[in-house]
Amino acid sequence: MYQKTAKHPLSTKLEPLSDKTFAAMWQIFVHIGKFWQNIDDPTPYKSQLYSFMLNRINLRPIYSDYYISAQEVMTQLITEKGEDEAYKYLFTDKDAAKAPPETFIAVTRQNVANEFIALQLSLGGFKAFGAENYCGYIGGANIPSQPAPYRTFVE
Repeated sequence: MYQKTAKHPLSTKLEPLSDKTFAAMWQIFVHIGKFWQNIDDPTPYKSQLYSFMLNRINLRPIYSDYYISAQEVMTQLITEKGEDEAYKYLFTDKDAAKAPPETFIAVTRQNVANEFIALQLSLGGFKAFGAENYCGYIGGANIPSQPAPYRTFVE
């Protein structure tokens, strides 16, 4: 069955996502897995991240600016704090979580990092937390006298 691809009219006028910008966004994605220890090897998800980003840009062209800005923010943070501390700061700074975002770091956290976190969890990162059922995943059959493959009311 043919399904029309959704696109914002302005998205056709945008420059393609640069390799440098994607590489910077990939590093955010990789460091999410390291920080929360939820994905051992993110490499298989690289193409899915790229598709996710292109979809975001096609639906809301401002995401192109979010990604370019995030690249600049991370370059500056890494220069100031070093690589590991820069990503830790991005993921934990309380001011960056305040809505609506008032700084570039807050925009990066809320519109880039938080969405990458949700994507990573939906791709299987939730399993590291012991979850058995998340977004279509289920831990097995529901068999009487066996533990339920999902969280029950009692738990």
